[in-house]
Amino acid sequence: MGGRMSHEAAPVKTWGSPDEHLVLVDDNKALKQAVHDEMELIGCGFHQHRVVTILGFGNVADAVEILAIGYILTVYEDSEGEMTPWELSLLTAAVFAGMLGGGLVGGVAGDLYGRKPVLLTTLAINAIAAFLSAFSPTIYWLIFFRAMAGLGVGGVVASLFALCLEHVPVSARGRYVTILCSFWMVGAVVTAGTAWVMLGKYSNGERILQLSWRWFAGVVGLPSFTCFVLAWWYVPESPHFLASKGDAQAASAVLQYIHRVHQSGRHIQLKFSSEEDAENADRDAKVARKMKIGDDSVEVNSHSAVCSRESLRVVVRLFEPPNAGPTLLLMMCGFSLSFGSYGLSTWITKLFESAGLSNPFENAFLFAGANLPGNIVSLYLIDIIGHQRLLSGALFMSGFCALLFAFNVEGSKTIIVLVSCLFNACTTAAWNGFGVLSAENFPQELRTTGISVVNGSNRVAAIVAQFVNGFLMGPPPHLVALLLVTTTVMVSGGIASRWIAHGGDDDIDAASKSDSGEDLEADPESISSLRGGDDAGENAGLIQHDVLLHEKKQSPKRDTKTRPQAGDKQLVQRAPIDRMSAAD
Repeated sequence: MGGRMSHEAAPVKTWGSPDEHLVLVDDNKALKQAVHDEMELIGCGFHQHRVVTILGFGNVADAVEILAIGYILTVYEDSEGEMTPWELSLLTAAVFAGMLGGGLVGGVAGDLYGRKPVLLTTLAINAIAAFLSAFSPTIYWLIFFRAMAGLGVGGVVASLFALCLEHVPVSARGRYVTILCSFWMVGAVVTAGTAWVMLGKYSNGERILQLSWRWFAGVVGLPSFTCFVLAWWYVPESPHFLASKGDAQAASAVLQYIHRVHQSGRHIQLKFSSEEDAENADRDAKVARKMKIGDDSVEVNSHSAVCSRESLRVVVRLFEPPNAGPTLLLMMCGFSLSFGSYGLSTWITKLFESAGLSNPFENAFLFAGANLPGNIVSLYLIDIIGHQRLLSGALFMSGFCALLFAFNVEGSKTIIVLVSCLFNACTTAAWNGFGVLSAENFPQELRTTGISVVNGSNRVAAIVAQFVNGFLMGPPPHLVALLLVTTTVMVSGGIASRWIAHGGDDDIDAASKSDSGEDLEADPESISSLRGGDDAGENAGLIQHDVLLHEKKQSPKRDTKTRPQAGDKQLVQRAPIDRMSAAD
């Protein structure tokens, strides 16, 4: 019973057997390492599947809110009177303007206060604004409520992707982020189908349902409300975020919750090796935050942290080496992708009408359905050709499709619909690759802020696209010019994407590089089995719960009084970490 556990008992190196539950760490860096390793040990199971599905409803809500206005535009003037081109552009741009502000504030708040509180707050804003927009007395009230809904949508995005990344092991992040992105397809199809039923017509020209656009505007808030309720109950805070804040007790609670969901029988408790040192460090940190010490001092209080100098310093770090290059390139790619995809998807029913298609709602439903093949192809290719190549190829193909559309505006209506669907499939694949790259190219402590800054560039592009397309749609409509502008912007993004380096650093590596630039000292065999090499494929490092149970049965009990020897293999030799049994 006093022997040391054999590290060959499980496919991922661990410090002890499953019944060991106390982990002593010396500092925050060691705490982050312990959380990282525990999440790798947990692997992928029911908790991860449930979290990604619930977060997927948030992505559905985003898609519904963004795309809904395009369908409202088609019937708004029938009951409310004619709009000026300026009002038309303001209405389509309002949601993206709100998303710009919501993304920037939500991202910084997510890095300061936590991913879950920001997610819940922004989902609530989204749902309430969508519901109130149905009662808008004038066009300007509708513009205001659409902007408020956009504020919620923008804040949701960064927290969605950060929570998804930080609840799954490193080797599975690409796959799970792609799955999360694919929920956009669900939202697009739901929006198009709902609009077709509530606002569309039969082939004979008769309305399917005699409902006003106000009913449709109210219904689009339901996905946000659904995600809010489910996330409140079933999505815990990111343990990586809690570890980065030095909250060992809260991180332990989340890890223990995941083990209970998986019924693994494992009990885990993270604790600083010296509670007195931990309390002193916490007290010193609070004092330092309240003092001004030269130019480097920061004044923070709980009510104005988002607007504080500390928040600005977080943003500034994104534009300093080594983060500046990836940040600027991702902003360029995101600008191109947003300009093209949001520009056409928002105006697709108007485009189809101007091109002479008889039933724009029916064809818009086919356009939305093209998300499905785009997601299937990208899910298959993302682990074969990589995120960067997927993004680059999809951007070039999207530009080519827009060019074909431009040359066929006066031609076959069938070709117009097919080329439009191919364009949407390609932009869907591009978004999936972009989502993984934008999340992986930032260190953990800057992740939601980085995603939000990049998304801010996306929102600017979407706003610009609404005014450019609104002007080119006339009257009279200049469809060829509109599509040629889209082609040029998409190809420019494809060129920029060729220079983006592949991300993929885990949280510990990224934080280390960002904070000190020091190289990790790690056992190559341990790192290989944790992160997964090319030979292991997408399942590398995923631990099934029967492994935990098998390890519990097979591993000898560890003598907790015996200190680790110098020759013993450590998972990552970053900081001394002891594990003790419950008996000790």
